[in-house]
Amino acid sequence: MPHRARRTSHGIQRSEQWEQPTPRRIGRESRAAPAALPVPRPGRALLIKIVATLGLLAALTWAGRAYLRMGRPDSWLLAPLDGLAIAVGGDGAHPARQRLGLLLLALVCFAAWRHHRRVRLAYRPGPVDVHEFTDATAEHNAPVDDLKSQFCQRLSDTHIYPPYAGPADPPPESFLDVASGVDPKTTNPLAMILQMLPRLWPRIGYRVTGVLQVRAQEPCYGVSATVTSFLRGGRSAMTTQWGSTWEEATRRTAYWVLATILPVTRLGRAAPWRNWCGRELPAELFAAYNKGKELQDHRQFDEALRYYGEALRLDPFNADLRMMVASVQEEMGLFLDALDTYQSALVLREQGGWYDDHVWTTRTDRLRDLPRHVLGTLRYLRRRPDSIKLRYQYACTLAYTERTVHQWFKQDGVGNREKVRRQMRQRLEKAFVDRYWPVVVTFADVPAEPAAKEWLRRVLREFPEATTVVFQIAATHELYRLREDTVLAWFVRGTRSEVTHSALLLLRDVWAPLRLAKAWHDWAAVGWRPLRTGPLGPFEVGGTLAGWWRRGPRSRAASLMREWPSGGVLLDRAIRRAQRRRWPAHPPRSFDFYNAACTYGFALKGYFPEPERRPPAHLSPAARALWRGRRLIADALPLAHPPRWHRRPASPPDGGTRPAPTSGDGDGGSRPAPAAGSIGPADPEPSPHPLPPPVAPLVEKAVEQLRAALACTESGVAADRLRRWILSSEPDLAPLRRLQDFGYFEEEVYPSLNLVFPRPDKVINLRMSAYAQELVCQGAVLLEQTWHDRALPPQTADPHQLIHWLDLDAETWDTLCLIALDHARYWRDRAEFIRLLRRAVDPIRIAEARFPPEIPRFDDLVLSGADRLVGDGTRPEENVERLARLNIALVDRKLNAIYQTVAEHAGDGSLRARRRLSGMDYRGEPLRGDEALGICTRQAGRWHQVAERMRKNGPVVDVSGLGVLEPRA
Repeated sequence: MPHRARRTSHGIQRSEQWEQPTPRRIGRESRAAPAALPVPRPGRALLIKIVATLGLLAALTWAGRAYLRMGRPDSWLLAPLDGLAIAVGGDGAHPARQRLGLLLLALVCFAAWRHHRRVRLAYRPGPVDVHEFTDATAEHNAPVDDLKSQFCQRLSDTHIYPPYAGPADPPPESFLDVASGVDPKTTNPLAMILQMLPRLWPRIGYRVTGVLQVRAQEPCYGVSATVTSFLRGGRSAMTTQWGSTWEEATRRTAYWVLATILPVTRLGRAAPWRNWCGRELPAELFAAYNKGKELQDHRQFDEALRYYGEALRLDPFNADLRMMVASVQEEMGLFLDALDTYQSALVLREQGGWYDDHVWTTRTDRLRDLPRHVLGTLRYLRRRPDSIKLRYQYACTLAYTERTVHQWFKQDGVGNREKVRRQMRQRLEKAFVDRYWPVVVTFADVPAEPAAKEWLRRVLREFPEATTVVFQIAATHELYRLREDTVLAWFVRGTRSEVTHSALLLLRDVWAPLRLAKAWHDWAAVGWRPLRTGPLGPFEVGGTLAGWWRRGPRSRAASLMREWPSGGVLLDRAIRRAQRRRWPAHPPRSFDFYNAACTYGFALKGYFPEPERRPPAHLSPAARALWRGRRLIADALPLAHPPRWHRRPASPPDGGTRPAPTSGDGDGGSRPAPAAGSIGPADPEPSPHPLPPPVAPLVEKAVEQLRAALACTESGVAADRLRRWILSSEPDLAPLRRLQDFGYFEEEVYPSLNLVFPRPDKVINLRMSAYAQELVCQGAVLLEQTWHDRALPPQTADPHQLIHWLDLDAETWDTLCLIALDHARYWRDRAEFIRLLRRAVDPIRIAEARFPPEIPRFDDLVLSGADRLVGDGTRPEENVERLARLNIALVDRKLNAIYQTVAEHAGDGSLRARRRLSGMDYRGEPLRGDEALGICTRQAGRWHQVAERMRKNGPVVDVSGLGVLEPRA
């Protein structure tokens, strides 16, 4: 932010920091600085334009009816035209002062319309006129045209409207400017007016001028920019941004221009800048956000989180930024971190625990004091327009217990990652105990608040199954309260989103109770620990949610929770009721179909064994029967993933009725007989196994809903986002991805040029493992090439430069040790590794190598051993999970080997070489060329060892079509 000084009423120049609010210096001027440019008021300008237009029409109507010509009918529609003809033509018996009054009213109306046009251009914003940059350097050799094109590209990339493409003449500032554009030979008054009006009509909203400068000290390249708004007399703002290169200075200038214009436009009222509307937006905040968003779009999530963290440091109370951080964390598989981010955003600027009290208010309490409840909720929604979307994301993340609870109790962290996770669990534990203790009142030994809090605190520390039930009940109740608050949200501007009435109805009445049913039955399978006996259901009379829910939603949720595994007519009727298909005036949208598909997909989990879940050691009789029934149903399912070719006919090609070879499993079902070797020529492909009756309708309807969701998408971009969630990210569709019907759907809707093979349940683990391998390998190759380049003279002639390189290299080796020790699980270590490489390696080389790599999609992965899995003819899903674990373990072993054999010793070697060079410099000994060459060669050889170890087999990214990284001459 450029330094500015303000003149007080006494004429004393004071720094801008004098006006910053502090506990001991508070006044009218101590608020946040207003925007540098004038804030447009489109509503006020529109009102003035309407009043002036109506006044002119009324005057023309009065003049036309007062001095009506003979023989003309007295019509209200033609009266304004008659008045205009009388005022312009000059005929009729009316005084000259009335004609002058009509002329003045016409000028006032034109001025009102012109003012409204300027306000619209400043508010939309309208076109931005970027003038040619002025080269003020001593040699006059700055790339003016190139820098202007880069500047305009920055304006267009950030979706601030494209630069002005009209004439380069500036708009007129006074009447003399307008009169100068009139042809002096013109004598016709009408022609003169037609020449003046186009110059009077505004065409641009803002004008940007730039001057290129160079100075001696670093950073030496600068751009002085001036932004002018033509509203209210043409106020301007000016700054000078410096950079190490012309490109860096131009980028910073573009960010400053955008940060100056954005708060006074309508874009400043949208997320994430709604809190900065009409205020001075820091350019550093806008630059950090824009860089993080750009990296997020390119799937470079480590650096994106680092830039988002810088933006949150400058704007810590921005809930929209926190939601973007949580979305990146979910993409990286950090689901517990995302839950903590949503939770922290939820309680921002909380006044007296209003949200916690609001969640646990009953319908009777709200009806008893209806005005206070309605006004309080509307005030909260107006103050937090992002709360609807935030609460929806928080409830869904809380309900995905297979991800959050798994990471809650996971103990695999090393170093700082374990410390951060422990602090996160402690923070979430305190928040959940204080907010959700009413959930467990019926579970505690004594139905009181202290006993409930103590029981919940113990459960969150020791019992995963009971924690899952608590999370599901809390998520269900959050969705229930959110559904009621969306009714009032329709009256608050800026709160509407894709969270529609039908979507929340489906999640509240079907999806959340179905998830709670599974968690409840899993808790029963382990013997209700730490309870001694089975508790009451949450929707039963006297249950945990009985006093908070209305009778209708509670009865519908209870009917779904009684049956697990769920399916059939009951589930289908509940989904249809939530989608309201009987009302054609409100057809379901793509989001509604997608939620229905996820509900059908999650219902399949009752018929599949969980791959990471083993039978508990101690089971109650009811739980043992439930487990045995689920196991029998799962054994009857075709867990084998058949080859994704065309379906074989039911009978052999010769028309015979030869049955397929089967092997009995003792449960009355049959499965394809395992092949001893490769499939013989007599039976080159096994027949597709039919789905059992409980599962076939669920699979068919889930695929049907997915097709409907894709058919209703608004654009190809939305379809591509759905592709990522359908094929990899959505946990509810994990059991559906194992079946052949989903395989056929995937090949029909998303054709791929590569060989398609089954997907494991947790695709993100494979993707992050492949990304870690590619990151370390590419970084080692770049550092190896950099040290080879440094070995060439005259770069190694300066010992101080070599000492600086060794310091940076030792720091990089320390970071690599942390990465290898924690198996590249901690994103901060990876982001630090990327930052150090950007400092050490030539930027041109980094750009050529496309470093850092993107986190790959699953379709771009090439797994070690996948060819055997695809060619065996059966592809059981257990083999897919085993293959995924083997590939991840292979990368972990590589990182262990790097830590034990290379990284630790290489870092010590860099420090020893650094100390030796420092001693030689202290004693005044000259640096020999062969010694510098030996140091650079040894460092390059160490990084070569790292690259070679990471190049071995494992999950790698398919880079076909990309350029191969070659050393430069």
